[in-house]
Amino acid sequence: MNGKMDRRGFFATFVKMAGVAVIAPTVLNTVFGSEAHAQKKRGAAPEAAPAAKSGGMPFVDPNDSVAKAVKYVEDHKKAPEAKGNHCVTCGFYGKKDATSGTCTIFAGKLVKADGWCASWNKKA
Repeated sequence: MNGKMDRRGFFATFVKMAGVAVIAPTVLNTVFGSEAHAQKKRGAAPEAAPAAKSGGMPFVDPNDSVAKAVKYVEDHKKAPEAKGNHCVTCGFYGKKDATSGTCTIFAGKLVKADGWCASWNKKA
């Protein structure tokens, strides 16, 4: 070969590079983006105490990106826009015990019964 790339070679290389660009973030997130890694980076213990108390299901971290997006607070009294509404009276809430429950917005995590978020929806 004389060192020049023909059109077929260019497109073959382009497709390979595009494939790597699409797949690499998923692979890197899987390898380096685990919850344990994120907790370690924040300085928290890999298995925090709230998860142990709740039977393995962790509480929502108010600093989590989803929690911030929906303005989740653990105490509805601290959110003026809650207007007295809280998780217990929300249609997305499923009661676990007197102080906490599950929420379809935060799959796999518990929310405080007195919490509130902007996705609050009146129970039917």
